[in-house]
Amino acid sequence: MKLKHLILGLLTIIIISCNQNGKYKPNELRKVTKKELLKNAEKRQSYNFDNVVYKNENGVEISLDSIKNIQNSGEWTFDKYINKENELVELILRKATDDDKEFQKKLIAVYETEIIEPVIPIEIDCNNIQNILTEVHSLDQDMRQNGNAGNINIDRENLVKVISLIEKCGMPTLNTVNREQMSAIWLVFQHADNYHRKKYLSQLKKSAENGDLSKSKMALMEDRILMYDNKQQIYGSQITEDRESGAWMIYDLENPETVDKRRKKVGLGSLKEYVKQWDIEFNVEQAE
Repeated sequence: MKLKHLILGLLTIIIISCNQNGKYKPNELRKVTKKELLKNAEKRQSYNFDNVVYKNENGVEISLDSIKNIQNSGEWTFDKYINKENELVELILRKATDDDKEFQKKLIAVYETEIIEPVIPIEIDCNNIQNILTEVHSLDQDMRQNGNAGNINIDRENLVKVISLIEKCGMPTLNTVNREQMSAIWLVFQHADNYHRKKYLSQLKKSAENGDLSKSKMALMEDRILMYDNKQQIYGSQITEDRESGAWMIYDLENPETVDKRRKKVGLGSLKEYVKQWDIEFNVEQAE
């Protein structure tokens, strides 16, 4: 699911009827080159999609609602157009050529290559932990409203704060912070790179054993770690996109016939019900 977020718009697709004669080109805007897109991917830099206008090759505006639940994402692509301030203004959706498809593979490969940048702790006031975690929680959730992918720079800043807090002040507990503030710690690592997730996993799991974090949250984190390590997940929490059809699917799952037993132990409901929100059918009969 992370890949879907990281390359928001890359696989955005839509069924449109286009007149192939005389393609539309935005005035006073510059098309982003493939070289720039690769450079942005390497640096994990993304554009702000909040005020982007979607159009087809004839210049006809398209609503975002029409993009949902469309299949064959690999058959469509878009051209990005930015203004003089390098702000993304328009996305022109069109049929993907063979060259486009090859470029998309290169771009995906860049995003799938994890960048490991160890955190250097900063100064933290251990008497201000509650306020720090409240701010971190707000920053993490506010930017992810309405299905937005988030901002990697804010995620990184939050990670630095939380790691610095843990290293200097120790792992907080519900005796010192509230549940939302404690949850902020989990959110930060869940949205971090796999290196730091794994580095602090044992401390986070201990917090779950002590009741300071929920076991269900830790199950989601363990699944995410396994997915990023290209291993089978345990609880079925990680959903990915089929690159051929564009449909949502459950990431590779270990022993699917006993998954509900594992989910129940950590406080999660049945997998069949969980995946309905992605219109996925899970009909594997569960062992008694």
